Parts: sequence; C-alpha cells; structure tokens
Amino acid sequence: MKLLDYLTTVKSGILGIAALALAGSLPLQAQIVDGIAAIVNDKVITFSEVKKRVDQTERLLKETYNGPELVDKVKEARLKALNAEIERQLIIQDFFKQGYFVPENIVEDRLKDVISSQFDGDRSAFIKTLLANGISLENYRTELREQIVVQYMRQKNVTTAVIVSPYRIEQYYQENIKQFVQEEQIELRLIFLRKSVFKETRTNAKGEKEEYDPQEEIMKELLSKLDGGASFAELARSYSEGPKREDGGNFGWLTRDTLRGEIRDAAFALKPGQYSRIIATDDGYYILRVEDRRQAAVQPMADVRAQIEKTLIQEERQRLQQEWIDSLRSKAFIKMF
Repeated sequence: MKLLDYLTTVKSGILGIAALALAGSLPLQAQIVDGIAAIVNDKVITFSEVKKRVDQTERLLKETYNGPELVDKVKEARLKALNAEIERQLIIQDFFKQGYFVPENIVEDRLKDVISSQFDGDRSAFIKTLLANGISLENYRTELREQIVVQYMRQKNVTTAVIVSPYRIEQYYQENIKQFVQEEQIELRLIFLRKSVFKETRTNAKGEKEEYDPQEEIMKELLSKLDGGASFAELARSYSEGPKREDGGNFGWLTRDTLRGEIRDAAFALKPGQYSRIIATDDGYYILRVEDRRQAAVQPMADVRAQIEKTLIQEERQRLQQEWIDSLRSKAFIKMF
C-alpha cells in the first residue's frame, strides 16, 4: 500500500488526542518532578510525557484501589505507558529513516475531522480548549502527525494475509473445549412486587390483630389468577414492578450464575411451562415461570469455527506485530531510568 493512498483513506484512530486534551482539564491530585524516563536512540522521553499518557488510567485506579495496592497498580501502569511510548518512538523513527513524510494537507484534514466531530466545527472552541490545557496548536498537530505515522507503519508491516489452516482450527477447538461448553439455560419470566415500606394491621379469623404486607396480598391474588388459567405475560405487563414489565416479564435466556441464590434454585427446579409459588426475598416478592430450557452441551465446532478462526487470525497478527517491534528494538539504543 502506498503511503499517500493510505493517508488519504484512513479516517480513524486520530481522535484520541482531543479526548486527551479534554481529560487534561480534570484536576490532578499530584504532580511529579520532570526528568528523563528513557532514551530511544537520540530521543529523550521525559517523566511528564509518560505521566500525560497515563493520567486517565491513574484516576480510574484511584477510584478502585488504595494503599500499597494502589501504589503497585500505578507503577505497573506507568511502566506499561513507558514501554508503549518507547515502541511509539521506535516506529516514528523507522518511518522517517525509510524516507517517508506526511504532507501537511493530510494533517490539516485530520485536524478538521477532530474539530467537526468533537467541537461541532467550531475551530475557536477547539483552540480555546487547547490553550486551557496548555497545549499549543503546533504541538497538537505534531501529535496528529505522529498518530498517522504509527497507524500507517503498523498496518504496513503486517501486510501478509493471515491464513489459518483447518487443522489449526480443530486443534484450538480440542485444546480449548471448555470455552465452548454451553451451560444449562432457562428462558425465564417473572412477576415482581416490592415490599411495602410500612405494613398494615388487620384482624384475623381468630379475632387477633396481625400485621400484613398489602403487596404480598396482591401477589397472592395474582397467584390465584395464574392457578385459574390467567396469562402469566399479561399479568406481568399489568402488575410487575420488574425491569422487563413491558416484555411480559421475559428476561430471556439465563444461566445459573446470572441469578441470585434464592431465585436461581427455584427457577432451575421448574420444568418448561411451570411457574413457582410466591418467593419472598429481602426486597420483595417473586413468581417465576420457565418458558423453555436448554441442557448443558458442547457447541459443535461447525458453530464456532468462524469465531475460532477470527481469534487465531488476531493472535497471529499480534505475533507479527510484536516480531516487528522486537526487530526495531534489537537495532536501537534504548536506556530506561
């Protein structure tokens, strides 16, 4: 593929820098002193460059982890970002070493794509966003140019069509047979009513006062209607407070691990066409109906052949990409600090 042909057709993969600029507007909890993180041939990678590319990941980590575990996760993320930046620099250097260049009109077209898609064509708003985040237009154009270079070079260096043999597909199927076990499933409908916030009082047959939940009484009436032959789906549409009310309470095909314990055991004990008695839980009352059932079985290879082939092609492309990156590393001077 010729470089100019590629550059004039590729339209994706270059919008991430705008997201980076917008993400930069979020306050950072800490700053690090700048310094040299690595040297790749004659290119110096600074700590601030690495930090910029991992800031969003670090913010997500801080929402999930804390203490020593957070420190380890952040170190891992920064090391991964540093290695990614080293690979990026190797690719960019190889591009220019081979005598390629990116015409400025191509960069301008990509810039227009960003402004159109993320700023509704408002160039002024785009410039203000850059300035607010301390990014010059020239630096932004450089980022776009480098993204185009990396995308082109990655595609160029895995040009051979990857073909997976039928034997390799069969071998993968046999070696990973557990991946293709289809668990037992049921097609489930349910009617759900929330428990009342406050119970009411009534006099029972013995003349004693007792508390009761009006919602449970409604559920008993619904069960009586079902016993009398009423449509489960219609009662669910009319009375259920569950999320699938409009679908007649139909939650589709479910496996055991998708249902909470007290619901799961009752549901999988039913045969197709059967419905349960009232099941009381902490949050409310349920009546379940199983529409159909699928027994656990191994999916035939014919059904998963295309899926396996796609997986193997992806794995081979990743291997070829890594092989290419390793060859660039072997010819470069790289020092990490």
